[in-house]
Amino acid sequence: MAQSNILNEIANKVIKLMENEGINWSKPWKTTTKNNGQPISIYKQDYKGINRWHLGMTMAVMGYNSPVFATFNKWKEVGAKIKKGEKSHEVIFFKKIKITEKNEQGDQEEKMIPLLKTFRVFNADQVEGWEGNWLTDDAKQPTQNWDDVELADLIINSSGAKIEHRNQDQAFYMPSTDKIVMPERSQFKDDSGYYGTMFHELVHWTGHTSRLDRKFGTRFGNDNYAKEELVAELGAAMLSGIAKVDAEPRADHAKYLNGWIKGLKEQPKMIMAAASNAEKAAELIIKQSSDTNDLIKTLIAAE
Repeated sequence: MAQSNILNEIANKVIKLMENEGINWSKPWKTTTKNNGQPISIYKQDYKGINRWHLGMTMAVMGYNSPVFATFNKWKEVGAKIKKGEKSHEVIFFKKIKITEKNEQGDQEEKMIPLLKTFRVFNADQVEGWEGNWLTDDAKQPTQNWDDVELADLIINSSGAKIEHRNQDQAFYMPSTDKIVMPERSQFKDDSGYYGTMFHELVHWTGHTSRLDRKFGTRFGNDNYAKEELVAELGAAMLSGIAKVDAEPRADHAKYLNGWIKGLKEQPKMIMAAASNAEKAAELIIKQSSDTNDLIKTLIAAE
């Protein structure tokens, strides 16, 4: 394939950057809420522990724009009404309370016991009649301050992947639904941030069982999870180079990759295996896109 040399060159540059850069990676898009998108109660109290994780994932999966949650009765107190057909989400309330009881000697004794309750909450997007969603003006109507890249958009739009943009703070690929979910384009600081993130998720998309059938890790820190992230970031750098989004791989990509490889065994072999898988993924995306859009072949060939 004509771009194979480009892919190998980019992979080598990224690997070199990995050796020189640190591990401080920053997401390339703007957050959409004042509290950085973390779940919060209607009274501006942050959810903590497992509730924060659970409601944060709920926001991403359900596509909620607001981070605000409250119970049925709390929404009612502020004059809001739950939309017909909306389903609630469970949260856990835990604290220690003081009680007084008799001890073995028959004396009154104070002791602390745990109190665990569950509540059902609704997101602000699930209610009507409440205006205080605490989103900033910029978050409601973000403005894109960078130019689209024609070739990159052609590759993405012609790939056949199901892609959904939401005004939220996560980018991910869901194998169960075979769908990519991205923040809005206007949330990204620049074109390389947007297309680099999109290509990262698009490489994940190639790993589906109906395509290249790579083994996805199911939890953070798992070797397969780390290897798949490495494949996705290498593939993203390759596709960015092919699409002429960046002349060089971004240093923050290398920093991110470096964080994944630190804990993995047989690092050199793993890097080269990941580079090989990334090249197959990039080639599949280009091939599928070229098959449906001849203009892509012309633009890739053009210097």
